[in-house]
Amino acid sequence: MKILIAVDGSPFTRKAIDYLAGHRGMFVDGNELVVLNVCAGIPGHVARHISKSTLDEYYAEESAKVIDPVKAILDGHGIAGYQVLARHGRAAEEIVRAAKEAGAGLIVMGTHGHGTIGRALMGSVATKVIAEAGMSVLLVQ
Repeated sequence: MKILIAVDGSPFTRKAIDYLAGHRGMFVDGNELVVLNVCAGIPGHVARHISKSTLDEYYAEESAKVIDPVKAILDGHGIAGYQVLARHGRAAEEIVRAAKEAGAGLIVMGTHGHGTIGRALMGSVATKVIAEAGMSVLLVQ
């Protein structure tokens, strides 16, 4: 099975990776891991004044700030052979889209755990992913 793990560089990402590594038999061994980072997109009214190459460079640099430490953590756990994806845009939409395109059977995410009131006031990437994914989602808090 393919397992997509969404990473954002937060301490919650570290908890999700540690959870996967701690349950290696269920989530790592024999499965294909896809590591995804989604950085916020530059608004269109700003992006149209910036060259495509400059935008691409910006997105690559922002994703590297998250993905490079994640690679080090995975390597530290002895996890290799994973695929890395970097996207930009709305996090929940891109996570769901990437999981479906990759053929993932499970999405793993760290969650901030704001609770019901926090989600109602602020929304939640995790809540949106659960609602839209059409596949299993494992939230690690």
